[in-house]
Amino acid sequence: MAENRTKMDKRMGWNLDSMEHATFNWSRPLPACARVHSHFRRTPVKFADRAYRIANRTSCMRGSNRRAIFPVAVVLLILVWATAIGPDRSARISISPSELVRAVTLHRDALINLYLMDRVDPNGRDTGGRTPLLIATSQQDWKTARRLVDAGALVDLADTSGFTPLMAAAAHGNIDMFRLLLARTANLHAEAQTNDGHDLLGMALDGGNPQIVDTVLDRLPAMPQWTRSTHRALSAALQAGNKQHIRLLLGKHSAPPTPEGKKVPFLAYAIAGNNSSLFNM
Repeated sequence: MAENRTKMDKRMGWNLDSMEHATFNWSRPLPACARVHSHFRRTPVKFADRAYRIANRTSCMRGSNRRAIFPVAVVLLILVWATAIGPDRSARISISPSELVRAVTLHRDALINLYLMDRVDPNGRDTGGRTPLLIATSQQDWKTARRLVDAGALVDLADTSGFTPLMAAAAHGNIDMFRLLLARTANLHAEAQTNDGHDLLGMALDGGNPQIVDTVLDRLPAMPQWTRSTHRALSAALQAGNKQHIRLLLGKHSAPPTPEGKKVPFLAYAIAGNNSSLFNM
């Protein structure tokens, strides 16, 4: 009787006739003490998301990580410190106008190009009051002079003696540079003299370019007295028989011309010498 009951319990609890039709019968719960052993082999399962420790290497890995992190932290700290005390990259290095004056004086073309590209003020002065434009025209560096004019150099700025870039161009007889500077002149005073008594007309006569001389004579204002330069221009016109210059010079002065160092006008000498050519001028 007990044997039949045991068999009945097994049939009601598990139906293990075959592996394909193995079913579980929930009509009667299994007792807590009932255990059924599986016919399959137990294989341990390893999960990928589970952390495992490797024996005998844990302490070594922790020490190596600490040794690697420490120098990296030191390097980062040095970089932060250098960035804090270093110069600001956005701040531009200002170049003084005196550096451009020095570069033009020494013919440093590379520095001149660099300074002009950096828009350095082209109107700086040296100890003598000379601007870069005045230095370039005095040295007949016409290429640099043109670049300075294009960069905004003022053509009317004179040095401490009163010498101007326009005077330098006239003294060297460069008609192209003279016209360029004359076109940029804001307030021309053709009669103005330097500290040693030289003026624009006298330097034009020294340069020997007749076109510059004509331009200066046209720009002369009305003058009460004859100057050394106008005397030179009149003498040169009389020797060359240039009636246009003679009439122009006579029209610029209210007083009659006199020979240099004399008080008697030329007209008196013409009458005394019976020089009819002077009357026809």
